[in-house]
Amino acid sequence: MDDPREEIRRVIEQRLAAIRNKDAKAALSSLASDVVAFEMVPPLALPPGAARDLDAFAAWLEGLEEIDLELRDLIVEAGGDLGFARSLNHLQAIGKAGRRVDLWMRSTLCFRREAGEWKIVHAHTSVPFYPGGEAKAAIDLQP
Repeated sequence: MDDPREEIRRVIEQRLAAIRNKDAKAALSSLASDVVAFEMVPPLALPPGAARDLDAFAAWLEGLEEIDLELRDLIVEAGGDLGFARSLNHLQAIGKAGRRVDLWMRSTLCFRREAGEWKIVHAHTSVPFYPGGEAKAAIDLQP
């Protein structure tokens, strides 16, 4: 049996490749049926399973002319049937209307082994914010 940390790294790389290729079905295949996601866009938490909405994810990907994701400082830990990964992720994208996105975000993924496969059961993506009156998202930070 492979090192579970390497198995989880492969799941992450396959998911990133699928997103880069705008293959929504492949990207969502790594998610458990009861996955809960804390994403950067509202609501505060997607309810169990909502992150697996193929039509919504495909529409988001199709709204992009280009997309690239880079991971930095990836740490993976695993034992038994549970694991987690944390990293800094660089998202660069160009929307169909020409709007550019270029930001670093924090990511934490929790995994559970189901029927011999690692599935993401919890995903948390965030950016820090500047304290003060506006509490503005700090999307200009770089590692």
